[in-house]
Amino acid sequence: MAKRKTTTATVESILARHSPEIRDLVERLRAIVRESVPEASETANPGWHSISYRHPQSGYFCGIFPQDGDVLLAFEFGILLSDPDGVLEGKGTQVRFARIKRKRDIRVRAFKKLIKAALDLPASRSIKLEMMRTSSKLM
Repeated sequence: MAKRKTTTATVESILARHSPEIRDLVERLRAIVRESVPEASETANPGWHSISYRHPQSGYFCGIFPQDGDVLLAFEFGILLSDPDGVLEGKGTQVRFARIKRKRDIRVRAFKKLIKAALDLPASRSIKLEMMRTSSKLM
């Protein structure tokens, strides 16, 4: 039986292929998340090519997705978040994200509000899915 090679992904391994500009944007977003939620755990996810954040009580609340030309600050249940600052994009039925191409696209206050709102959602995925079903019926 062949042994499967296991590797431990790190944030550095996720960022290795990206330009210094993209790495800088990611570092700025990481700082915002850490400042907003110091107790959050950070995990590098090579399969998703992302950095995810979990809160001990709230579970997964956001992820940072570096791409070749920009970085996404994504909220899996972004459809449930209030976005008075209008920073979220996405036409899907669940995920919403802020697209950051340059330093000036980083809206610290707006991002901190979204992070707090994501933490305020129920920890249970099934409850969030039910909230999405219920809210879509009301629209």
